[in-house]
Amino acid sequence: MRLLNFWNSLGITALFAFVLILALGSAARTEGPVTSKPDPERGLEVAERVCTNCHLVSDRQTNAVADVPGFAAIARQPDQSEGAIMARIILPKHPMPVIPITKSELEDVAAYIMSLRSTE
Repeated sequence: MRLLNFWNSLGITALFAFVLILALGSAARTEGPVTSKPDPERGLEVAERVCTNCHLVSDRQTNAVADVPGFAAIARQPDQSEGAIMARIILPKHPMPVIPITKSELEDVAAYIMSLRSTE
């Protein structure tokens, strides 16, 4: 019953987005080697391709949306984890859009963000 209430509170749009991401993730072709361990370097490449319109992804970037946290700030949040980052990407809250990336890319991006925690 709690699970049903949870899905009802998210709404049909979030449910559709979740199913779409799962479907695209399983059908999409991956670039580069597929490994079982998340790759932060590959995560940076993916993030530079799909996240830089809003987020400050790395030191090489100069522009970002003012009210959107940079990846280093996201990494420094208390109790932050790769799982929490992946959940936020899979089920984004407004104004963050649905990001069409594979499961492997998602894990790589989360690993990249968490790698910033130790360098800042």
